Amino acid sequence: MSQNRPTHPLMEMGYKVLMRRNSIYIAFILGGALLGERVVNKGFDILWENNNKGKLFKHLEGGLGGEKEEE
Repeated sequence: MSQNRPTHPLMEMGYKVLMRRNSIYIAFILGGALLGERVVNKGFDILWENNNKGKLFKHLEGGLGGEKEEE
């Protein structure tokens, strides 16, 4: 019951480049996971800072006893 359906050229190229050898496939998966983790982490950091503007320590550093009072 094998059907000979034409495949999309991009799918065929992806198979030839990425999935022909197991080592390249594993490297692609690991590289994608590491890159995806960095993108998600940076995105949540930006979201956190935008939602907590003025409340984080790095925003308050100048006003927390770091300055000496002038007499």
